[in-house]
Amino acid sequence: MHLLYLKERFKMYKIPTLTAIFGTPVAFLLGEWTPLLSALVVFVALDIITGIMKGFYDKRLRSRKMSQGMIRKCLIFVVVIVANIIDTSMSPFLGAIDPDLSGLPLAKTGVILFYIVMELLSITENLGQMDFPIPKALKDYIEVLKAQSEYEPPVKKVDEIVVKEDGKETILETKD
Repeated sequence: MHLLYLKERFKMYKIPTLTAIFGTPVAFLLGEWTPLLSALVVFVALDIITGIMKGFYDKRLRSRKMSQGMIRKCLIFVVVIVANIIDTSMSPFLGAIDPDLSGLPLAKTGVILFYIVMELLSITENLGQMDFPIPKALKDYIEVLKAQSEYEPPVKKVDEIVVKEDGKETILETKD
């Protein structure tokens, strides 16, 4: 009888219950919801949308590349969570230095601002690759940022690769 009562109550309060179940951990992890956090969510969504549009435009929409992009977008919020935890942990120490600093989301704000800028650049780049008109000054700035961020790790050539699986060794030879 008690279970039936709970089931009926859940039906009546389904949305508030689900909001509490999922919203409480999100609120704990992300901290106070700020306009900057809203802007980040919007820019991440716009970057995803413009990325998909670019894939259709170029006829190069790939599910693997899109999946990797979605993982990177999720990792943005992992970094925001880490920054929020740092802020929460450092709040007593900052409050000891200056009471006005206690509770300020310094790391979280910095991280969010960084990712907002990166998302804006990505959105602009997506639009530019679809031949959407973008001011020349902005295009030049993006090219400079891309050139500075491109890093190619050193490559070491090998003659063979040894693969060990189930106690057996397979030797793969490379071709020049």
